[in-house]
Amino acid sequence: MHTVRFKAGDTIVSEGAEGKTAFLILAGSVEVSAGQGADAKLLGTLQKGEVFGEMCLIESAPRSATVKANSDVECITISYDEFMASIHENPEQTILLLKTLVRRLRQMNERIVSADPGKRGLRQMFLEGDSSLAALRRRFGRTDPVW
Repeated sequence: MHTVRFKAGDTIVSEGAEGKTAFLILAGSVEVSAGQGADAKLLGTLQKGEVFGEMCLIESAPRSATVKANSDVECITISYDEFMASIHENPEQTILLLKTLVRRLRQMNERIVSADPGKRGLRQMFLEGDSSLAALRRRFGRTDPVW
């Protein structure tokens, strides 16, 4: 584990980048957003005692969000290898990380449930796309599933 510092405005992690490190905030705050440019959506603000980048410790995949420093920030980092070693040495730390993941999953579920039902969602787009495809099949007399 290492201590790292970032200045206000610094991008700490970028959505889509490879991730091999998680961060525990010792001082300062960060903003977490997803999406690019004008489509970026603020997901939340994290402060002292909170963790970000933790998903890469469980699954090797590109970063799912961008994290920027709101203020000067000091963090402790933990790499994937350090985390795997700590599972055996300090299982309590693993439990805390898992609780963070579960809490964020619950928050995401709450956001989905409270989403504006008047907005066109992913399910509706699929239904509309499927009915449009069926209409095209009928119009051109095609029945094969590829069309």
